[in-house]
Amino acid sequence: MNFNVGNYLRIMRLAVSGRPNRRLFTIRLTTLQVLAGWSFVNSAFQQLDRVLYPEAAKTEIPRPVFITGAARSGTTFFHRLLCLDDEHFEHFRFWEIALPSITQKKLARRVADLLTRVAPTVTKAIEDWEQRQFDSVQQLHKFGFNMPEEDEFLFLMPFASATITVLFPCLDELQYLVMLDDQPEAERERLMKFYRECVEAQLYVHGADRTLLSKNPAFVGKIRSVSVEFPDAKIIYLLRDPLETIPSVVNLLQTAWRGLGVHEEDILAHTPAIVHSFVRDYQHAYAVLKSLPADRYAIVLYEDLVRAPEETVRRVYGEVGLPLSDAFAAKLNEACQRAADREPKAPHAPETFGIDVEEISGPLRPMMRELGVWEAEAEWATQ
Repeated sequence: MNFNVGNYLRIMRLAVSGRPNRRLFTIRLTTLQVLAGWSFVNSAFQQLDRVLYPEAAKTEIPRPVFITGAARSGTTFFHRLLCLDDEHFEHFRFWEIALPSITQKKLARRVADLLTRVAPTVTKAIEDWEQRQFDSVQQLHKFGFNMPEEDEFLFLMPFASATITVLFPCLDELQYLVMLDDQPEAERERLMKFYRECVEAQLYVHGADRTLLSKNPAFVGKIRSVSVEFPDAKIIYLLRDPLETIPSVVNLLQTAWRGLGVHEEDILAHTPAIVHSFVRDYQHAYAVLKSLPADRYAIVLYEDLVRAPEETVRRVYGEVGLPLSDAFAAKLNEACQRAADREPKAPHAPETFGIDVEEISGPLRPMMRELGVWEAEAEWATQ
């Protein structure tokens, strides 16, 4: 059973503490109840898998590729470019995260195939409903049942995902969700075993010759655990100026919390915790990467990705030893041509949110200079 009673009760306590208004309390309680039900159902199907497909546990996961980096660093764009390489890579789609077991995936595919053949109008109606339901979030995050998605959401089953923090402006109390690498060894091993089982199921269904391609900003806090669990994994770290990413994340979380009805004073009071958490994410990721052999990771500067995405992908393929086929090269070129017409959004200024620039630049200055993000004193000092 993947359901973690301790984590669930700990988060439930937060749901009723503080000053939640009726709307916020209802959203939190409903979300946690739905997640609990989803976790129990999925755990039952995963137990069934062990009976029906015992050979799935022997599925190899050769040289998986993990894309991570601070949120708003271009991880989604980079991930979806690499997803075009469908000759080699296999990635999780949203519906496959919602239905993680082999039995569920096979049943869902059979039902979808049947509907497409005998009731195409129903399939079209479902697609139209999906578009209406999720149109409002498309500007923040391109979403769809069949689109590539972050498998971090799998960790919602054991209530160990950093995404839960969206419901609560209290990152200090939820650091155990953000930074798995700091948790006791037994907890790290338990969660990595759970994650491996989900990946094995995905590759078993799609073909064991596939290479997992995973993208999760939240995996910054799991980067050491992932590198240990998958010793031949390739880690691609997207690096953007923290004076741009951190204010953007603050804006995103504050907007979400206001939408949930969190009290304004609580939102503003937790801004320093967001800054501290993300500064630590940068430091942690860099420390772990530096401890790995050079052929196990690549660092991609956001500016390089935006300026020359095709050349950046080709460089990364060379650095981590991935084959780049002619078919993928053609798809990559076409996608990058389309992306060239998009105008990047202007970054948020730290001062807009009352963030002291020195709180970010002070601890991160050595790292950013070493990696060429901040080339001179004047550059970061004037931002």
